[in-house]
This record gives sequence, C-alpha cells and structure tokens, in this order.
Amino acid sequence: MTTVVVGAARGIGEAVARRLATEPWAGKVVLADLLFDETAAVAADLAAAGRDVEALPVDLRSDASIAELVGRTREADRVAIVAGIFKPSPSLELTREEFERILSVNTLGVFMVAQAYAREMVEREDGAIVAIGSIAARMPRMRQAAYCASKAGMRLALRVLALETVPHGVRINFVAPGPADTVMMRALQQDHAMEDLWQGSPDGFRPRIPDRRVATTDDVAAAVAFLLSPDSSHVAFHDLYVDGGESLGL
Repeated sequence: MTTVVVGAARGIGEAVARRLATEPWAGKVVLADLLFDETAAVAADLAAAGRDVEALPVDLRSDASIAELVGRTREADRVAIVAGIFKPSPSLELTREEFERILSVNTLGVFMVAQAYAREMVEREDGAIVAIGSIAARMPRMRQAAYCASKAGMRLALRVLALETVPHGVRINFVAPGPADTVMMRALQQDHAMEDLWQGSPDGFRPRIPDRRVATTDDVAAAVAFLLSPDSSHVAFHDLYVDGGESLGL
C-alpha cells in the first residue's frame, strides 16, 4: 500500500500528510511538493516518529516532473492532491499572465496528476484520489476571478475523469474548504483579515460562517482521510464541504 500527498510542504497539505501517515490503511506515505526542502523536513519529522515516509520533488507546471513522480510511485493506490496557488486581484486589473499562472497549477496541473495516477489505477482496477477544491468553485469571491475559475474548472474536469474511471474501480472525490487558518491565508491579511472571515463582510459579499470560526488544517485533513479510507468505498464524485456551514449546503 502506498499513499501519495501532492503539495505536502505546508498548510493543508502538511496536515494531510501528517494525518495520513497515522492511518494503518495508508501504508507508505510519499510527500511531494515543489518546495522540496520543506517537504523533506516534514518527512524527516514523521520518520523520526516511526512513520514510513519518503519525500520527492514535483512541479505541477511540468509534464516531465509529474511523469517522474508518477513513475516512481506508480503503485500508489491512494492519492491526495492538495497543491494549489492563490493570489487575489481585482478583476479589472487581472492580467492574462497571472490568470494563466493560477490555471496552470490549480486546473491543468492537478488534472494531469490525477489523470496520470488514474491510468495506473485503472490497470489494477482499484484506487482512490481526492483533490482539494474550494467553495469558491461555486461561490463567487471578490478579487478571485482566476482562483474561482481554476477551482471550478478543476472540479468539473475531474468529475468527467471520475465518470470515465469509476467503472474501473477508481474513486475520485473532492474536499472543498471554506476559509482555513493557514500561513498562506495569514500572509494575505490585507485582503483577507482573519477576524472578518467568519464574521462575514457585506462589502466583500462574504457571508457569515454559522459555526463562528474558520477551518483548521486538521479539519480539512480529516475529511481527506475519510474519502481515501475504506470507510468511503462507495463514495464517488462527492464534493465534501468543510466550511462551517458558510455555503449553507448549496
């Protein structure tokens, strides 16, 4: 058994890696990220705790890099794709270059990783893939045209991949977080003040979070673990919201 976490260096990806490394069904856990030094440090910490882990580099903007990762972990029966980038920008100022940069990772890169692993899983007629989406794939966000489009595109592209591969034993699901307390989010305090995220913002057209808090990375990791686990063996195409009720289940 092998589980791969793509985007494991920081934030939600690191939390997912740490959670999956404790699951008996996960087997060996491979941590992959463009930020290889940080990924290796997470892997070393887990190895010191007795976990069976390995760190590998990957760049989702490179087909060759994705192929190398999949070639070295083609036996993987569970894959969590957490990698993604985010940068807010007013729609009237958004450049083609910035739009394409976000799409290249969040949509194309994620799809190509899922496609490559799904090909291997179809051959064995077994496997599970979970990708991190966002409630922004369905809810428009101020200054997030590129990000919303990237997550919506990724979600629908992978749902088509899921439709074509589920008859061959491959389950593809999604976890859609709302705002989460991560280093990346705190670095964007000017645009996304943490204290406003759960209280809502009329000026930003951001609804209040009924649960009265933003998600922790562990909240999201727990959802990923469920969708990769044997407990979800009959769950496919599902988009599991982890948003404290912000989207009202719509």
